[in-house]
Amino acid sequence: MLFVMGATGRMGGAVLRHAAGRVRAGTRSGAPVDGAAEAVRFDLDDPDGFTAALTGCTEIFVMRPPTTTSRAPFERLMTAAREAGLRHVVCASVYGADTSRVLPHRHMEAAVRASSLPHTFLRPADFMQNLADRHGVSIRKDGEIAVPAGRGRSAFLDADDIGRACAAVLAAPGEHDGRGYDLTGPEALTFGEVAEVMTRLLGRRVCYRPTSVPGFVLREVRHGRPASLALVMAALYTVQRLGRAAPVRPDLERLTGHAPSSLADYLARERAAFAPP
Repeated sequence: MLFVMGATGRMGGAVLRHAAGRVRAGTRSGAPVDGAAEAVRFDLDDPDGFTAALTGCTEIFVMRPPTTTSRAPFERLMTAAREAGLRHVVCASVYGADTSRVLPHRHMEAAVRASSLPHTFLRPADFMQNLADRHGVSIRKDGEIAVPAGRGRSAFLDADDIGRACAAVLAAPGEHDGRGYDLTGPEALTFGEVAEVMTRLLGRRVCYRPTSVPGFVLREVRHGRPASLALVMAALYTVQRLGRAAPVRPDLERLTGHAPSSLADYLARERAAFAPP
């Protein structure tokens, strides 16, 4: 039985779609989730529920909720996982978390690494889905992407490929213990090039407007984004601006046997998400 954190989110949902065995979905509500054999209430900020959520599972898919920036919640979760007898932790982090002192994902990785449980890190590049989830309103309304990424490149990844990677890791027990994989799409693009691809494939003009970090954070907060999340987003875009975001890596294809989805593939599938209001 695989326990999946954030089962209704992008990564958790992708894991559910590609999981080969039984899955227990963890969500804040505990309501049934399509594709999961079981569903339980799970909140990383409520450790009293960890034991009940994990008992009976053998593996766990761990990810960082957007507003969690400290190590302590993951230490408590790993303690509960060890006590529940789990045999493997698949931890979805972010590209560069193993070397960056800025990205909060490093705290999650440190807790998993210190747990003594067999573990595998999946470190994805920036998700293509962020174009719709984080920038969809401005793209649909103004035809604009405004982020502090400068001319930095990133090999944007389709989040669905996280599910494929997780399934591949779990299908080979022991083979991936203690290893980390950088998961990227097939080409490294600037946001200017992303806007050009969107313009061509969506049939409407999309522009990229580089912004400052303070301006970006202020704009996000004014639009209702929690300040902690806006700061994490700014950190990720700053990594890209400095040229330290994900270049194209072969790990995903080596893990799954399939080439990663391209931005064109994603846009063809999700075209309706960018339709003007």
